[in-house]
Amino acid sequence: MPAYEHISSTAVEMTTMHPHLPCVKQPAATHLAPNSNHPPPSLIHARARASSCSSNLSMVSGHSHRSRCYATTLSADAASTARSLQAISSNQDTKLRTDKFFELEMSVRESELDQYGVVNHVIYPVYIDNAREQLLTGLGISSASVVCAGNAMALSELNLKYRTPLRRGGKFVVGVRVVQIKGARIRFEQFIETLPERELVLEVTATAVCLNKDHRPTRVFPEMSSKLQQFFSSHDG
Repeated sequence: MPAYEHISSTAVEMTTMHPHLPCVKQPAATHLAPNSNHPPPSLIHARARASSCSSNLSMVSGHSHRSRCYATTLSADAASTARSLQAISSNQDTKLRTDKFFELEMSVRESELDQYGVVNHVIYPVYIDNAREQLLTGLGISSASVVCAGNAMALSELNLKYRTPLRRGGKFVVGVRVVQIKGARIRFEQFIETLPERELVLEVTATAVCLNKDHRPTRVFPEMSSKLQQFFSSHDG
């Protein structure tokens, strides 16, 4: 079933936790210029116009992505990281900005279309999952590092609201921001917009849960919490 404009919403709530879907791999591209003219109305109050910086995203199986961050990359200084981890461990109430998104540009592939020539509705969760993975990778937190530490992550809730379908040959951008980090959970808001028109395609809310070696919920990993809060609370341009 295609995701047409008349479809109002799709909600998926998982009673058991399932691992993230695999990343979608996209052709190589250059960096995406920032755009703050047409933010999704229900997700953004005001996206700040700020000079942008390129994130250090790693290549994924021979494919790369266009990405844009709205803050400087995090310092690698060990002492600074240690102080941040200590602060986060005692307080997870850092105020996160509502106007700051990590953005990843992608393009529609022929294999992702249904018989009507639009992206199949089951593909959209793959797009948004890929953007979250690339955000974490850009901050130096890979899935492999989580696994090596004996931990895991899973989605406990995913809500999608379709606005208009993506079509054959279309280019689009996926935006991600962290809304809340609390206990074992990280809440995200995401959107997909067409390029270059910036027409809203999809609005998303998602909740990720951190799991220990027994696959039981555990407090958000300190390093991940620290880096996400630094990135999404920073006012650096």
